[in-house]
Amino acid sequence: MKYKNQINSELKKIARNIPYNKVIIKCANIFQVVSFYLTMVPKEIMNRNITIEGYKGLKCKFEIFEPSNVIEKLPCLIYVHGGAFSYRASSYHKKLACIYAMKAKCRVYFPDYHLTPKYPYPAAYNDVLALYKYIMENAEALGIDSDKIGVAGDSAGASIAALVCNNYEHENLKQPCIQMLVYPLTDATMQTDSMKQFSDTPLWNSKNNKRMWTYYCRNLKNKDIYAASPIHNHLPQIIPDTYIETTEYDCLRDEGILYGKRLQEAGANVEINETKGTIHGYDSALKTKIAVRNIKKRILFLKKGFL
Repeated sequence: MKYKNQINSELKKIARNIPYNKVIIKCANIFQVVSFYLTMVPKEIMNRNITIEGYKGLKCKFEIFEPSNVIEKLPCLIYVHGGAFSYRASSYHKKLACIYAMKAKCRVYFPDYHLTPKYPYPAAYNDVLALYKYIMENAEALGIDSDKIGVAGDSAGASIAALVCNNYEHENLKQPCIQMLVYPLTDATMQTDSMKQFSDTPLWNSKNNKRMWTYYCRNLKNKDIYAASPIHNHLPQIIPDTYIETTEYDCLRDEGILYGKRLQEAGANVEINETKGTIHGYDSALKTKIAVRNIKKRILFLKKGFL
């Protein structure tokens, strides 16, 4: 693997090429479910779950992570996990949700949305949108400050989070106060330089990315594919303050940067953190210095946005 000597030395242990297909998805999700369940929640965090109706009225479960022994209203972060719209949430996603809840002192709502290949677009988006509506409508009872509801996600989860922010006006909803997009998936056309260059990078690459879009946009017409692709969306008049984090050796790098610049040109306040020596999913190595450093930047952004 030609990139192994170029990435940050802390990340070499996780720098593996991982195939992506229906068989791998099915097998991996068995492990994902078990590891997520076995991951302990810190004593400072209380964990519970709720079930509401999502896509086409189907039941959808949402985990809640919140600071223990806090009864006052708190900000809320809807955190949408990545995984190519196909994989269940991982152990490190659960750990990140707890970190965000503790450090940013907020209630984190974590959707277990419907996955491809069985459920293509707009299933996952509709699940998360249903959660956003539910929180807005029940903020008082849930102990949430309705002026401080943000959305966040990584990779495919960031794509869903971006769609919620782009469509809130069309859906006649109150705008999110912030959006945090970590190595976001934004462009279904896959025409950027990094997409053309990184066909064999660790953890994720453009070959996997093409197959992912095929699963996600199955049987969609072009106009509907663009609806699923944040960079092609019509933007609202007011765009929430935005944090975008990209990784260097990642086919999604350029589309994340270009999306941030498009938001800036539309008048948004956007912070773009172009991390160096990193690969897609690098923060799964949570205890590495490079992950700790950039997670601190995310926390700072959340704290500022929730003031």
